[in-house]
Amino acid sequence: MFKKLLIIMAVVALVFTFTVAPARAEMQDMWAYVYKWTGAMNANGTLKLTRLTTGVTFKVLALDSDTAETLYYYNNDAYTSLTNPVTTTSFESATICNDQVSFRVDPTDSTDDRYVDLIVVDSTGGYTLYYEGFDKHTHALIIDERPNVLHHGCIWFAVSSNAETDTGIDFTADTYVHDVRLEVVTVDAGETYDVGLLSSESGGDADGYRDGVSVATAGFPTDTGIITAGTSCDYYAVTTYGALLVTAITGTGAYASGTGFDNGGKSYIGHIVAGASACSLTYTGSAGTDTAVGYIHFWFTRMR
Repeated sequence: MFKKLLIIMAVVALVFTFTVAPARAEMQDMWAYVYKWTGAMNANGTLKLTRLTTGVTFKVLALDSDTAETLYYYNNDAYTSLTNPVTTTSFESATICNDQVSFRVDPTDSTDDRYVDLIVVDSTGGYTLYYEGFDKHTHALIIDERPNVLHHGCIWFAVSSNAETDTGIDFTADTYVHDVRLEVVTVDAGETYDVGLLSSESGGDADGYRDGVSVATAGFPTDTGIITAGTSCDYYAVTTYGALLVTAITGTGAYASGTGFDNGGKSYIGHIVAGASACSLTYTGSAGTDTAVGYIHFWFTRMR
């Protein structure tokens, strides 16, 4: 009888241990097909979708965070590492992602360790999907690619020491680029970044969108071309916008005999990507850049 009692007590203790102990995160196999929607509808009123099997890149983040998750190949018990962000080549590989957003992950502990956040980008056009709370039960991701609608695109940038780096984003013909901004996640004091269109393409301009943006402070750097108090008048300092988005005259804030007050100025023009002109989005870090990482945000409309 006493022996049976000990056995019962042991079982109860085990049950209590496993029920009150903090739950340990477990590996999750996650996958989803990626579709684009251009505004068309089916006869039954549903969205007419086109599945994307090429040109997709994506980044997996911890829930409500900018921390990149550690990824492995989907359904791979050998735990083969998968580079995050995931390249278009890995997305298209039959042995890695197999034309899907797919990966194995042990989600970072948060309010719920079953979920992650996604940034999914169609490199043709730069259309971007931000998906919060992605889990293993979600198997369809839809990117809005409608024309005549303002879109917010996003692509990550990494260390670039005085070298023009192609992001992989190719704007389609008749795209109107409204604005381009940097988001600095990891700073690099004293260094700057340019953003533009691939210089080796026809009409390319490596600093055509942003020119000499400081990455010394985390967050969203503001344009330096702001009204500044001068010795004789308020003036516009040099702008960090490039010539494809803004025309600018740099002022000095001083009076010069014969020429008057030098206050400068700037005028927003925006940029239209024509069919035969440069379309590849690039970034370039100044010499010595070795730590800066973050995102390039761009707002655009495909006109037709």
